[in-house]
Amino acid sequence: MERGRIFIFLIGVLLAGSGCAESEQSDGSGSGTPALDRLDAVPRYAVVSTDFTSSSIAVLDESFQVLHESWVNSGTTYPGLVATLSGDVVLPTRQAGDGTLTVIDRFFTDVVTRFLVPSGDLSGQARTQGEAGGTGFSSNPQDFIYVSPDSAWVPRYEPNLDPAAPPQNQGNDLFEVDPTEMIATGSRIDLSPLNTTAEVMSEAGPVEVEVFARPSRGRLIGSRILVGLDRISASFDAAGPGMVAVVDLENESVEGIEIPGLKNCGNLGAVPSAPTKVVVSCAGFSQPFGDEAQIRQSAGIALLDAAEQSVEIERLWRVADHPEAAIAVGGVIALAEERVLGVASGDFASTVDTLYTIDLTTGSQEPVYQATGSFVIGLSAYDPESEMVFVPDAAANAVIELAVDQEELIQVGSTTIAPDLGLPPTQVYLLD
Repeated sequence: MERGRIFIFLIGVLLAGSGCAESEQSDGSGSGTPALDRLDAVPRYAVVSTDFTSSSIAVLDESFQVLHESWVNSGTTYPGLVATLSGDVVLPTRQAGDGTLTVIDRFFTDVVTRFLVPSGDLSGQARTQGEAGGTGFSSNPQDFIYVSPDSAWVPRYEPNLDPAAPPQNQGNDLFEVDPTEMIATGSRIDLSPLNTTAEVMSEAGPVEVEVFARPSRGRLIGSRILVGLDRISASFDAAGPGMVAVVDLENESVEGIEIPGLKNCGNLGAVPSAPTKVVVSCAGFSQPFGDEAQIRQSAGIALLDAAEQSVEIERLWRVADHPEAAIAVGGVIALAEERVLGVASGDFASTVDTLYTIDLTTGSQEPVYQATGSFVIGLSAYDPESEMVFVPDAAANAVIELAVDQEELIQVGSTTIAPDLGLPPTQVYLLD
């Protein structure tokens, strides 16, 4: 569910209208259009709950106490709205830190919305593409990478297969938005140079198809943006070698860093206390879908360092190198440079979701939490200040709280989010 893939979200919400709200930079005290309830404090965490038709976002304080159990949801209507929340909503890998909270609505909604905190005023909302007309094109925005008050870059996952599409509707790129005015600047950085080809089998034999970069989650390090790429074909029937795009904003150059032996590497995140490093998880790929042997051969996790002029792979953990290891590459987050958390999904029959710690140096794994169902543990958050991990468990309809005690993670509690809404928690974010 992490990248809003086309074969999952068939219930896409159609766009209505074409405006966007404008505002000035703010400390969050309120200078936009009144929209949501005012909060009693600035939130430190957010929890997204969804059934993939409707969504709700709760906000919580530094003690993980709920400030508002459904601050914004799919039933919310407010002035200046381009579109209400769909069921395919994520937050940026990192918030801007300018007194706002940003929400990304992905496949077939294609908007980014910013709210002032704690006032709840609407700062603005922008489309991530022009009018698509009857083409059915969706840019499918994946992240909002804040650079400055007048520049943020949105990875647009979907390629437009119409060769005559105008630049604002081409996709497969980074698309620039002015965060203050919440309007598209007209600039984009094309990632099609990182496209490749792969073979698929047809009735007539092997056929070569184009594989698109498909940028997903990213992070700004200095003047460069690192973005994880899925590199999957238009029909999701082929994948290229795993890769991270390195985009230099000073000259808009694009470089691809290949991750050897791995595929489907769109999930990229920060590493605590290591601002020049990122952890990249590669979900692997198989054709036909779900073939465990193929996934095991192409799944893994990489640690990249962008401290120097070149970006280097510092550690590489391949599931294939550890035959007894669980394929724990879902919802990966870093606890430290050598230690990450990852989910091994259940199979709906004999296994259930299990959260593991993984040592990227030795390859060892330790189970730390087991759910009661399959595909129910979502994206967790780690707070290095409190040394707490917050794990959304849709089966338990709660966020599980784990304390980091040296090398162990110990469950110390759980928090139920908006139980009356009937929407299970799927993502937790630290709003740093």
